[in-house]
Amino acid sequence: MIYRPEFNLRMWDTWMFREKDEYHLFTLTQPYSKSGWDRVCHAVTTDWLHWRDCNDIVLQDTQNKDAWDAGCILTGSVFRTPGGYGMTYGSNHEGMEKIGLLFSKDLNNWEKCVSNPVMCPQGAFYEKTMNETAQSKVPWRDAYVIPGEQGYEAFVCAGDMQKEKTRNGCIARVTSADLINWTYHPPIASPESYVDMEVPQYFAWNGFHYLLFSTTGIYTRIHLSERERPAGTFYLMSKEKYGSYQIPDNNMLIGSGSGRFDCYVGKVIEDDDGWLLYHHICGYRTAFASPKKLRQNSDGTLYLERWKGLDGLLGKPELSSDSKGSILKASKRWPIGSWRQEGNALFAEAGKSMTCRLFDKELTDFSCSCRIDLSQSERAGIVFRINENDTQSEKGWAISLDRRYSRIELCRPVLQCRTSLRVDPLDTVYMAVSDQNNVEIFVRDSYIEIYCNGRPLFVFNSSMVTASDHVTSGRLGLFAENGSAVFDRFKAHTLPELK
Repeated sequence: MIYRPEFNLRMWDTWMFREKDEYHLFTLTQPYSKSGWDRVCHAVTTDWLHWRDCNDIVLQDTQNKDAWDAGCILTGSVFRTPGGYGMTYGSNHEGMEKIGLLFSKDLNNWEKCVSNPVMCPQGAFYEKTMNETAQSKVPWRDAYVIPGEQGYEAFVCAGDMQKEKTRNGCIARVTSADLINWTYHPPIASPESYVDMEVPQYFAWNGFHYLLFSTTGIYTRIHLSERERPAGTFYLMSKEKYGSYQIPDNNMLIGSGSGRFDCYVGKVIEDDDGWLLYHHICGYRTAFASPKKLRQNSDGTLYLERWKGLDGLLGKPELSSDSKGSILKASKRWPIGSWRQEGNALFAEAGKSMTCRLFDKELTDFSCSCRIDLSQSERAGIVFRINENDTQSEKGWAISLDRRYSRIELCRPVLQCRTSLRVDPLDTVYMAVSDQNNVEIFVRDSYIEIYCNGRPLFVFNSSMVTASDHVTSGRLGLFAENGSAVFDRFKAHTLPELK
């Protein structure tokens, strides 16, 4: 959405480091011609919208096929050292994942540590051989390193030796005085709920301690009251750093439900105004999503809000309430429902059916927003990238706010043979829907982010298989069902080019 590397490179996991006013983004990357990640790409920004690409850090050893890092490169983290900076990275070797180090004086030029690999799965607490794990390799990856007065502490994605094999994902804790020799402690968290707790991160905030991790429902289904079968970035919380970490209700911060896999690897970083969560959008052509503002309730639970920097994506105005459009008609003759404009508002009268008004102008990359009054309607929402003439797979997308059944849905709209509209859900957030709702949609290429009342609900890539299996433009419209709805202050803007 806001950044992706050169077109021949595919990105994946990301990690960041702040140096004064600059934010350094590091991301696992591979050429599309290779089968696995072989390098780390590096880009710098001061505003999260405009980026400067730096030199790639090619880590895969292609000269020695027996080297520990001759295989696929794995995720790391960046931290300060007395001589400058350190970075962890991983690789698969001899049936297990291992972790090594890089050092730099300027965050741009990196050298491998001569003692690599410095961390391997071992000790009494963690799986360390293929005979001990139900996974395809012994898990030991994604080290997140924190410097301290006594040396360094790292948190690692690992497998707990004492727990059931298909739900023994844990966050390992290790410490070192010199980054070379490590002491292995019991897991800081092992909740017996996940097969993996990938890309862990620890932080403290206002007397609470948090562990972030990313996971999916492999082996054991995850269920939240707001989201069924979710995958994404979750958190645990505790009142003590090494105390008992609990799983809060609805503990997914960013992700998707209904078995989808849309965005992953959320981590946090402090800016001048608090904490931001950042993550990537999955798919064949992966991209870096816009950051989200991390918020904290009085009981310590966390939630996300719209990042105010999204205002920088509002380009030239394209549509408003008085823009030309048309109502869908039954058999292309009889209008379904009625619409009228009063000032900045559009009033939809749906009766017992679903009525839809499509604007005439097609949009490519855009943002749109409006306030939807649902107090007299069961359901209403926005459809976009509608292509009536597309006979292939894509007919557009929709956000549906269902007040009657207390849910908000990401949908695939279908213009049926009688030219009526049906919106079929792909992912659902189960929550009470207010009478008044502010909806925002941001669309760039195949990347889509949808917000309701300032909360990011759906972030996804409409191109999951190739770089071009999506329609890049279409019409935008509004719909209401069973009653009347008001769409106030509707507007759409182009999205400016970024680099």
